[in-house]
Amino acid sequence: MIATQTRIVATSGIDPVRWHVQEGRVLLRSEHTGGAFSMIEFTTPPGGGPRPHTHEREAETFYVLEGEYDILVGAKTVRALPGSLVYSPKSVKHRFTNVGSSTARMLCVFTPGGAETMFEDMAALLSGPGPVDPAAMAALNLSHGVRSYPE
Repeated sequence: MIATQTRIVATSGIDPVRWHVQEGRVLLRSEHTGGAFSMIEFTTPPGGGPRPHTHEREAETFYVLEGEYDILVGAKTVRALPGSLVYSPKSVKHRFTNVGSSTARMLCVFTPGGAETMFEDMAALLSGPGPVDPAAMAALNLSHGVRSYPE
């Protein structure tokens, strides 16, 4: 494993990456952990969250800080309140939705690391003028080992 250095992070010093369903602050990048994991703080507006999807490369662990989420993992949906932790192994369909009336926040840990680049690439794609080409979004997801499913 690659040697890493101690890292101290204050979320106020990290600019958020924004995309259509929420925003995230990358607290630990893959290179900070020797590739072991990445950690992102997600901020989700009411009703926000991604479509059902799988990550072929990473497992994802959700830890709710504020608000109320419904989290689907496989065929089971759980109501996750602050202090709840939900784990989704790689290749298992999952999604989360802020079901509360105010903004919600959670920490997501991706194991192994690297998922942060997908969110940065998605934010860059969505920042262009006009609507996003669905083929371009599908290609982006595929390049990161992500498969989306219908609602």
